[in-house]
Amino acid sequence: MKIIIISTLIILLNSCQDKKTFDKPINQNEVITMNQVTTDYDTLINRVRFKGNIDAYDELFYSFMDSNEAERTDSLMIYSKIMAEKFDYEKAYIDYITALCEKNNIKFDFSDFSTIHIALMDNVSKKLAEDWLTNMLEKKVITQQQYDSVKK
Repeated sequence: MKIIIISTLIILLNSCQDKKTFDKPINQNEVITMNQVTTDYDTLINRVRFKGNIDAYDELFYSFMDSNEAERTDSLMIYSKIMAEKFDYEKAYIDYITALCEKNNIKFDFSDFSTIHIALMDNVSKKLAEDWLTNMLEKKVITQQQYDSVKK
């Protein structure tokens, strides 16, 4: 019995000591963060514009979300419009109307389209929003009920 207790104590004491690990040092130049663009912008833009590459679009989208608001909204509107109209990517329809609303300082919740107040937009933006929402309805991205709930 004494031998078991002594053996257990020795094992416990040895396991409590710091382990010496020999990790390879990390070169910070090779580290890629979550928000870092892994492919250059020109390549991503060409993949979006000419091939409708969803992965390239999503990578561009998240990199734009890290930029300032004016650049973000204009760029998002350009590339989301390309992906929506040319390649019929459903998420891009939502991204476009989101960017348009953000550009006009209108906050809304996707679960409730009645929170979209396009009546508060200037005439040019309002026309863009109405046309885009009509397009979304025709493509069945939103329902008639969602379309009707938007405050025009």
